[in-house]
Amino acid sequence: MYKNYKLLLFLGAAIIFLYFSVGKYEEFSLQKSISACVIAKSKLMKETEPEQARKICEKEIRQSK
Repeated sequence: MYKNYKLLLFLGAAIIFLYFSVGKYEEFSLQKSISACVIAKSKLMKETEPEQARKICEKEIRQSK
């Protein structure tokens, strides 16, 4: 019976940890996606400035989310 409590405690702690880590890494992933998009847009469209490319990429990525 004692082993079941250890397992349940471990699973509960793991679920709580995953819940909090999703919020932290979601923003990190979003910023990396925007950065990659800005680099690609800047290389494909030579006439766009990085600020304009960032606005375009943020709009596209947030709409697809």
